Amino acid sequence: MSLLPSTDDVSAEQEGEIQVLGVTEDGTADVFDALASDTARLVLTAIYDEPAPPSALADRLDMSVQNVSYHLNNLEDAGIVQVADTRYSEKGKEMNVYAPADDPVVVFVGTETRKTGFIDLLKRLVGASALLLLGSVLLYIYQGFGLGAGGGSESTIRALLAVPGFEFLLGGLFILSLTVIWWRWNQ
Repeated sequence: MSLLPSTDDVSAEQEGEIQVLGVTEDGTADVFDALASDTARLVLTAIYDEPAPPSALADRLDMSVQNVSYHLNNLEDAGIVQVADTRYSEKGKEMNVYAPADDPVVVFVGTETRKTGFIDLLKRLVGASALLLLGSVLLYIYQGFGLGAGGGSESTIRALLAVPGFEFLLGGLFILSLTVIWWRWNQ
């Protein structure tokens, strides 16, 4: 163990905006090149499981540090991973800790019109889901303070299904699902 300060609080959480790349856009070839080998995909999967420096990834994957470092450099150049922290080895050497990039990447194959429609649908679904969740929580709170119907000595599952907020959430998810199916059918 190193006497130098190091933390283990690096997360694989991605908090940025989703990048939707069309097949012919700048950067897409770099993403395809970086993910072309099985080894690169194994390294990327390991980073999503737990961010780590190249030496720790090499140990977990039973690979050489040089091989892992090569693929990490390619993944970083493509914008798929990033250096999220610095740790110190037992010998005091500074090591970069790699984690998924803040902005997730989606490669979309299709016309520009369909890509725009896909991005618009994603934005609408995220907004609609947030409103649906907010409405469900408000109905649950409303019912929880005795302002709505409910109560009694029902079983837990039956009681949950009787909560207006939960019913609202299920109904809203059903409507969102129908909307996605309709959009997909009409494309």
